[in-house]
Amino acid sequence: MINSKVINKYPILVYSITALIACILLNLGIFRDYAFRDAYEYIWTANNSPFFINEFVQGGRFLLGIICKFVYGDFSDTTSDLKWVRLFSLITSVLFSVQIFSFLLKQKLKIFEAALFSFLVLTIPSFTVYMGWTATHEIPFILNITFFAGLRLLIVIEKKEKVVLNYLTALFLVVVSLCIYQPAATAFLIPFTFLIVITKTFSLKKFISLLLFLSFAFILYFLIFKLSLNWYNLEPARRAEIDILKLPLNVIRFYLKEFRMLLYGNGILILPLLFFVVGTFSFLGFFYSLYQKKKKTTELFILISFLILIFPVSYSPNILSSTSYVCSRTIAPAAIIFLFYQFMFFRELCLKNNAYKLTALTLAFLTIIISSVNQNIYISKIQNKEYNAIKNTFNSIPLDNRKKIIIIKPKEEFLQEFKFYKRIYADEFAQVSSSRIWVPKPMFNQILKERLDSLELDNNYFVMNDIEVYDMNGKYDKTDAIIINLIDVLKKEFGKK
Repeated sequence: MINSKVINKYPILVYSITALIACILLNLGIFRDYAFRDAYEYIWTANNSPFFINEFVQGGRFLLGIICKFVYGDFSDTTSDLKWVRLFSLITSVLFSVQIFSFLLKQKLKIFEAALFSFLVLTIPSFTVYMGWTATHEIPFILNITFFAGLRLLIVIEKKEKVVLNYLTALFLVVVSLCIYQPAATAFLIPFTFLIVITKTFSLKKFISLLLFLSFAFILYFLIFKLSLNWYNLEPARRAEIDILKLPLNVIRFYLKEFRMLLYGNGILILPLLFFVVGTFSFLGFFYSLYQKKKKTTELFILISFLILIFPVSYSPNILSSTSYVCSRTIAPAAIIFLFYQFMFFRELCLKNNAYKLTALTLAFLTIIISSVNQNIYISKIQNKEYNAIKNTFNSIPLDNRKKIIIIKPKEEFLQEFKFYKRIYADEFAQVSSSRIWVPKPMFNQILKERLDSLELDNNYFVMNDIEVYDMNGKYDKTDAIIINLIDVLKKEFGKK
C-alpha cells in the first residue's frame, strides 16, 4: 500500500507508475501475435513496394508515411514484432493521461478525482483501438503533442510569458500533427475546454482567437499538403478533398451519427442500452447543473453554446472532409471532452450527496472492466485466433508448389453471420481482418516470408506464385489452382470451445 504522504508529495510519479501497470494488466491481449487489418498490408509492403509512401501522401499524411516506413519496414520484421509497437502506443497513451492528470491537479481537483478521470480516458474505445491496432499507433503520440500545444496556447491567451515563442511552438506542433493524423490535431482544444468547465467562465474573444489559430494551422497544413503532392507528383485521395458547401450538412450529420457514438461510450458492444441511458442522462444533467448555477440568461446561453459547438469543432478535420466514416479512432478529442462533462456531472452529484459515490464508482469500475473486455476479447482474441488459423493453413502449402493460389475471403459480418459474436462496431471491434479484400494477399506473403526466413530459404516463391482474392460469390478459374477457403478455416477455428 502506497503511503498517503508519498502520494501527496509525488502525485504525478505515483499516478504514472500506477496507470502504466494497470493499463498493461487491463490490455494484456496486445502482446498476442497478430497484425490486424491495414497492419498486414503495411508490414509486407513497407519493404516490398517502392510506392509505399504514396498512399499516405495522397491522404495528406506524408509524415505518417515516413514514420510507418520505419515502423513497419525497419523496426518490425515479423508479425510478432508488432506487439512492441502496440506497447509503444500503450505507453504514449499513458503519457497523455499523465498530462491530463497534471493539468487537472493545477486546476485544484483532488488527487483521486484527477487520477480517476485521467485513467478513465485510457478506457474509452478510441484508446482501446490505439493500443490494439498498430495502424493507429501514431495517434496517442499526436494527442500528446497537441495537448501540449494547447497548454502553450493557454499561456498565450492569458498573456503570461514568451507569447510569441509559445504561439509559434503551438502552431508548429499542430501543423506537424495535421501532417501525421488530422483528426487528433484538435486535441489542443481539450485543456481550454476543461478550464471553461471547471471555472464556468467563457470568453468569446479567447474562443475566436482559438478558431483563428485553428484556421491558420489548417491553411499552413493545406499548403504543405499541396507541396507534398507536387513533390511526389501525385493526385489527392478522395478522403483528403475538402467540400466547404457540405459543411452545414456535415455538422448536422455529426450530431445525428458520430455524436450518438459518444453517448454509448464503452458500451458499444456490451450493455449498449445501459450505457446509452447513462451517457444521455449525464450529458443532459451536466447542462442542467450549469443552468442551476448560472441564472444570467445571455451568459448562460453563450457558455452552453460553446460547450455544445466544441464537439464539431474538435471533429473539424473529419467534418471538412468530403468523406465521412463513423469510427472510434477519429473522434478521440470529442470523446475526451464528452467524458469530462459526464465526470463533472457525477462529481457534482457526489459533492451534493455522498449516497451517489457508490453509484459513480460502480459505473467507473464497470467502464474500466468493459474496456478490458473490448480489448482482450473483441480485438486481440479475435485477431490472434484468426492469425493462428490462417497461418497454419498457409503454412500447410508445400514450398515447392507453383500453382496459382485463390483465396476466398469471408464477409465483413462473418462473425455475426455465423453467430460467434452478437454485435459489430465499425471496422475496429468484432471483425476478422481477412474480410477486407486487400488483406489476404499481403497476409499470405508475410506469413510465407516468415516461414522462409525461419528455414533460411530465399524468396523466389513470391515471384513465381499468382495470388488472387475473391469473396464467396466471386467467379474465378479453378484450373491448376489451390483454393483456400478462409470461411471454412475460420468457421472451424471460431467454432472451437
